[in-house]
Amino acid sequence: MTDPYESLGRALVAAARRREATATSGRIRGWLSRRSNAVAFAAVLALTGGAIAVAASGVLEGSPVSEPEGTPTPNAGTGIPTAGGGRVLPLRAPDPEGGLPWGMQLVQTTRGQTCVQIGRVSGGRVGQLGIDGAFRNDRRFHPIGADILPNYTSGYANLICLLPGEVMLGYAPTQDRNAEWGVGRQAASARQLRMVSWWLLGPHAVSLTYDSHSGSKTLAPSGPEGAYMIVEPVREVPARMTIGGFNTGVIVGHRVGLGLGFGRRTAEPGEVTRVVYRFGALTCSVGLPGTGMKPCPILPPAPRSTYEPTHSLHLPVLASAVTQPHRACAGAYLLDPCYKARIEFSAPYAIRNAASEYEIRASSNCHNANPSSWTVNRDIVQHATVRTMSLGYFNCTSDTFEVIYIDQAHSNAAIAGPTSVIVGVGRITKPPDK
Repeated sequence: MTDPYESLGRALVAAARRREATATSGRIRGWLSRRSNAVAFAAVLALTGGAIAVAASGVLEGSPVSEPEGTPTPNAGTGIPTAGGGRVLPLRAPDPEGGLPWGMQLVQTTRGQTCVQIGRVSGGRVGQLGIDGAFRNDRRFHPIGADILPNYTSGYANLICLLPGEVMLGYAPTQDRNAEWGVGRQAASARQLRMVSWWLLGPHAVSLTYDSHSGSKTLAPSGPEGAYMIVEPVREVPARMTIGGFNTGVIVGHRVGLGLGFGRRTAEPGEVTRVVYRFGALTCSVGLPGTGMKPCPILPPAPRSTYEPTHSLHLPVLASAVTQPHRACAGAYLLDPCYKARIEFSAPYAIRNAASEYEIRASSNCHNANPSSWTVNRDIVQHATVRTMSLGYFNCTSDTFEVIYIDQAHSNAAIAGPTSVIVGVGRITKPPDK
């Protein structure tokens, strides 16, 4: 429902515009019309309460959303945005309270991914609002530039990245109305929260049906991406705030592999219950059956066993323990001495984008040991020497480190699960020399 004070504020601004448009020329008349605008603007500030500050020209703009901590690089992790690779999709989802609508921005990266950013939209740009504790409550609009990839883990922006050929459904059941992401802040009232769902279902998507507080609703897609977005109110503040999540899948030929658990007879507001696709002469649905409609041929989800390597190259892997300083051990609640693992191997396969990586799986025979595994997700030239250090610390030095190559792009192309090969195994069998 639209806030009546906000409506009154807009009416005052409109009246000021009409007065200025009909004013005669002259210094006194011009001064009076500008003063009328100032009075109307002050009235808007006084009357809109929780709304952000507006002027006759629109929403006041604040500083852009900042980049993540650290410096992103073009050949590691998600990479950086490509030149001219960002665009705001035309779809708009109204906010339950009115004001700026919600929208979606897609950003192409140097590592072959498409990153999705959601937020409020002003002047054709996606951003966040300085309310509910964000941006020191400056009541301004803060755009998310297409030339940066804000870090969603730090609360800067909604950022989810897809590999080529993937489709996606995202769900945020307790998103703050300011569009700031993942901050874990407990809302003062349900009025501050939104249930936000967004989808990129590909060019063959025809419609999407979801449950809302007012019953079942159906939407048509926006653009060749098959983009959808809805924003629903939240009835009450939950005992525990949740960020939500997303699911990805692929479509190959006429077969749909969403792996999203469609078909449940009960759904939460905002949850998808049916997607209709059209492949040439075939119109079919996924999820709850449509009237007189065939179910789409389904790609079954790959079993977990497909992520396990099928064979080993038996290449040498050098593993060594590196003694850490006392303060690092104490910070990890470990006794002295504690260690990190340094792993070195020759890369049998090149890494050219985010679809493939090397994973180091750690295991231990020591009592109560729980060594951490990690990945090497940067571009690597074939046969280059890879040196990497474990993220976690450990006390035990009887550990095994298995280096595995994983190519997820193979899963997208052939739906046979990722290519997974053991490169080799390295072992630490005794403490290092001090």
